[in-house]
Amino acid sequence: MHVTQVSLSDKTSGRRMREILSVMRKYKVMQGLTPQKAVQMLEALGPTYVKIGQLASSRSDLLPKEYCEAFEQLQDDATPMPFDTVLECMDRAYGHSWKQVFLAVDPEPLGAASIAQVHKAVLLDGTPVAVKVRRPGIVAQMAEDITLMKRALATAEFVASAHETVWMNLDNFIEVLEKTTDNETNFTIELENLTRFQKECEDWPGITCPVPYPHASNDAVLVMEYVQGTQINDVAKLRAEGYDMDVLADRLIQNYLTQVMGVGFFHADPHPGNILVRDDQIVWIDLGMTGQLSASERQQVGRMMRAVVTDNAYDLMQAVLSISRRHGELDYGELLSQLGSLLGKYGSADLDDINIGTVLGELVEVMRGQSLIMMPAVTMLVRGVVTIEGLMENISPTTNVLEVLSEHVMRQSLQPDHVKKRVVDLFMAATESTEALAKLPYQVSDTLEMLDRGELRVKGDVKVSEDALATIYASVGRASLALISMGLFIGSSILCTTNMEPRLLEVPILGVLGYLGAFVLGAYVIFVTLKSRHRMKNNLKAD
Repeated sequence: MHVTQVSLSDKTSGRRMREILSVMRKYKVMQGLTPQKAVQMLEALGPTYVKIGQLASSRSDLLPKEYCEAFEQLQDDATPMPFDTVLECMDRAYGHSWKQVFLAVDPEPLGAASIAQVHKAVLLDGTPVAVKVRRPGIVAQMAEDITLMKRALATAEFVASAHETVWMNLDNFIEVLEKTTDNETNFTIELENLTRFQKECEDWPGITCPVPYPHASNDAVLVMEYVQGTQINDVAKLRAEGYDMDVLADRLIQNYLTQVMGVGFFHADPHPGNILVRDDQIVWIDLGMTGQLSASERQQVGRMMRAVVTDNAYDLMQAVLSISRRHGELDYGELLSQLGSLLGKYGSADLDDINIGTVLGELVEVMRGQSLIMMPAVTMLVRGVVTIEGLMENISPTTNVLEVLSEHVMRQSLQPDHVKKRVVDLFMAATESTEALAKLPYQVSDTLEMLDRGELRVKGDVKVSEDALATIYASVGRASLALISMGLFIGSSILCTTNMEPRLLEVPILGVLGYLGAFVLGAYVIFVTLKSRHRMKNNLKAD
């Protein structure tokens, strides 16, 4: 039913599928896929697959580390659109001539990506702006690619025998991809992000973002302030302009931690190209990809960070379980032991010597081994923190992200609101514990009375190994085949005593076919039984 549903929703002509198969043959996918070959193939497949690689680069809880590192190389560069095409797209988006909105548009693009192209322009009131124009047909192409992925996944799920959690994880990844592409191709989402971020910047000294212009924007054209500044990683130029790189680095980290833990709305792609410095202000640009954490998620992220700083393995485990979902067997004791070993490994080290990217990488490895997958928003956060740390190595090598994080967490723990919340939580926990203690004698008494009346029942969950289950299933199957063979033999013998037509050598043909079927089934049962006996003697896995 799933295959049929996806197939009916697939209105593609098959041309795109042929293109994909052609690229796969070109890179000889069936002969093996190395990380570098995977990067080249995704780039050849187009923007949807580049976006897949970019998302997958942060999913080290799903993919091997070498693939994640390779996918980080994917660049979303594209051949610029002809200027006439850009103007046509703007006219189509506005429903009238672009000249009713702008005095002029610079023919030379500021940048060209797979989804959109950016040009400098001037509004009718003379304000210089940057105009982001969506490429024609890109929405349909990306939707077509995602539909083909859903169809392939549904078909693979139907014909393959992999564990169901594998398909659940892939299906979830495609859902995240679909949501991400929808957000990035619909510029009203980025407009809302810009508007919200600009409002938050009012409380952040030295931090800003481009001013959006909603009256000139829609889902296919985004108009914002034209920002001229220096990239945060252009250290030589910034120093020549008189900036202290250590001060800029500290302001950047503090602001990012505030975005995450204070507001829960953060820039999800903080690479150097998206961070400019202008007039002693850090300017965050390209708000197309943002992350949002709920109040409870922020609380658990803060708890996780405090646990790392205070070397509390139990709190770290509880926080990890709260920000992840389980897709298999989980050994709580082993998880606690592994997290304790991880904290112990870095507990005696100086903060200056600890790389937060390494710590997070090892934490993700522990989670993967325990069948835990991080929530998408938390995954984006982890990727952002690691990106910020890599940026710090270039602009301010003396700045340690983990040390700043530690100070930020401790400072936040002493804030009145946080202290008040902790006091309330402790009071509620104490109240619940007191109530539970008061009920304990009654509960024990009720339990003893139920035991005395014979009303107490104990339920157990007995786990059977896969080999034992395989043996049981195989035995039941063979017994069933043996019974069917016996039934065919007895039924055929009865038929042979009748005058049923047609006949062969005075014997009903149906009886002959019954004897033949009984013989084949009986021979098969004997064969598989002897084969299983041989495998058991040689300590091989049961069928």
